[in-house]
Amino acid sequence: MIMTWVFLAFTDYCNAKKLTVNAKKTQVMIMRPGGGSGNGKLAAGESFAYAGLPLEVASSTKYLGLTFSQLSKQHGFASCADVLAKAGRQAMFAMRRRAWELGACLVEQQCMLFDVFVKPVLSYGCELWGVDVLLRPDCSSVERVHRWFCRRVQGLPKQATAAISLAELGRQPLQSFWIQQLVRFWNRLQNSAADEDRVLGHPRMAH
Repeated sequence: MIMTWVFLAFTDYCNAKKLTVNAKKTQVMIMRPGGGSGNGKLAAGESFAYAGLPLEVASSTKYLGLTFSQLSKQHGFASCADVLAKAGRQAMFAMRRRAWELGACLVEQQCMLFDVFVKPVLSYGCELWGVDVLLRPDCSSVERVHRWFCRRVQGLPKQATAAISLAELGRQPLQSFWIQQLVRFWNRLQNSAADEDRVLGHPRMAH
């Protein structure tokens, strides 16, 4: 089993470098869809341990502000966006409340504040999860926050279509911004791969 060999190699490395790993705080997350047995659980006889201590198998984990869950056959990393939608909604309500207190109630001001304080939250890490969200035929949870804001700031009813609410403000769906970020990220990776002295955009350290 490849993972068993990886853990053995990792154990040998830590022992050689005199490093200590807290097994109680170490988790394993199976990324492949369905988990080890195809139903989200470990396959029969499958287990993970470090230095003889069993490791907890987690269904999700948070890394650098993004919540990663087990991959979905239909949606991939789109679950990251669902968590960001909740955070973006909270940021949007806080922004609108503060703007109201300061008297920044004009539509133009509200849109500018949304792009400064809410859009970065909704689009955080879109270079990773953006592809899976863009492939979904339905509206993403992140874009629904944006559309709700566009309707609310204009006082439009829920029945108003997203196209109308966006057009009236001269705004584009967030997907347009995600595509720009994805292309820039891809170009950076390509440039890094073409430069033999750099690895993923970071200069190699001289030995």
